[in-house]
Amino acid sequence: MKASWDEKSAIMDMKFHGTDVYYTPLVGNSLVMPDGVGWNDWWELGAEVVKSHVNQNPIGRYQRMMTGLYVDLRKRKVRSRNRYGAKAQWDVRDAMTHRYGSGTDAFLSAALRGQLGDNIVGQQEKISRDGILDNALHKFMHDGAAFSAASWDFSDLPGSSAGGFDIKLLEDVALRLAFRSENMKKAYGSYAQPVPGSNFRDSVLVMMSTGTYWHLWNTEEQEWMIDLRQLQDGRILNGGKVQYRNFATLQDCGPAACTLFNAGTLTKQVAVTSPIRWGDGATDPDSAAVDSMFYAGQSGSNVTHYVQCSDIGTSQFVKGDIVSIHTLTTSEYGITDGCDPLDGRTVLAEVYSADETNERLTFRDPLTEAYEDLFSYTSLNGSAALGNAYAFVTKAAHVHPIFIVGTREMTQFVRRRQPDGSLVQYHQPDDTNVDFPSVERVTANWYGETNPWELDTVEVFFCNAPFANRGAVSW
Repeated sequence: MKASWDEKSAIMDMKFHGTDVYYTPLVGNSLVMPDGVGWNDWWELGAEVVKSHVNQNPIGRYQRMMTGLYVDLRKRKVRSRNRYGAKAQWDVRDAMTHRYGSGTDAFLSAALRGQLGDNIVGQQEKISRDGILDNALHKFMHDGAAFSAASWDFSDLPGSSAGGFDIKLLEDVALRLAFRSENMKKAYGSYAQPVPGSNFRDSVLVMMSTGTYWHLWNTEEQEWMIDLRQLQDGRILNGGKVQYRNFATLQDCGPAACTLFNAGTLTKQVAVTSPIRWGDGATDPDSAAVDSMFYAGQSGSNVTHYVQCSDIGTSQFVKGDIVSIHTLTTSEYGITDGCDPLDGRTVLAEVYSADETNERLTFRDPLTEAYEDLFSYTSLNGSAALGNAYAFVTKAAHVHPIFIVGTREMTQFVRRRQPDGSLVQYHQPDDTNVDFPSVERVTANWYGETNPWELDTVEVFFCNAPFANRGAVSW
């Protein structure tokens, strides 16, 4: 059995304690599938005693026998079917290879400290977030009504402050959590402590985007904000976490962590009609600098310095727009042909310029995902269409989920061990099947799957929020 802690483990531990890690600490990561459990088989565990009924009626004065308490059990089942991987590579002439040496442990550690470690953390963060969104039982819209893709969904989200989050909905959450806690924690909560225990300093954690936080900050009519301002509360002055009625802690998780970009009502959706290769899409560094500062990407005839589209329209795409480039569409959230924000190949890109004459978009940075496979589609932008594309470019309303968490481990990421006993396996493959070996690769792979665990202690609200990038704040 391989040692469970080494330099690579220490490096990754530091990566997972970074300031931009939000979801992984909320998800259980301690369960490891026993050896011998098949790929698609369930592992049964966590047997719990079902609380017996309490009957307070008096018994007979001369009664000699009575029935005992009935005891029953409930248990959970989990699976672990998925495999994930990451890879980074350098040329033997690169400075890092010279500094740390080819094929050495020092080189592997340096790769983890660089992009490879960040990629592993980024993947696990998205896996954890997606697992919460996919498994959440209690989903609501901006007005507190239950989310339903058939009747009340992203297509009904107002594109104004009317779709913003109402802080008073937290009081409804407290009431629901206080009752449901008994199912998970074997004890009812209270208004002051909706989920019993010591999670989040006896508070409910409310995770939101910067846009949502900005909206609450700048809503003068909210009495709780007025009180905090008048009292010159230090948390407000410093712009950090704030408390709502001493039972909810509001956390600003940044602009992106709690935003489903382009997941709402479609503004414009176009087909990509030419392949996108790694490094395409940015301004030619030989001819211009982005904002007179950055010479982005590579020059030369092998790079296309734009993305060729079908019909970008007039003034539909403007500088600063955050669009999604993707191949999958979904109706899961009530948007026909909607962008799937949880698909791993959905890439966010910032528009730098639009050539409406030639139907081309140029982005601020080169694209780091390739779209080279042609596919057919029969619907585009919610309308009947027939054509071929390499990808879609979608501009749509951004949706801001608010995660209200009463306790950790609402889901469990159940892992599997590698043949050598490790949970994450690293390799440095030899570059031997070419005439001129010149590439140093470092790869990582791991197994695991997100399973529901304590879903009664989490709620998700889908809201609208202000957005600003290179222009005025707008809804």
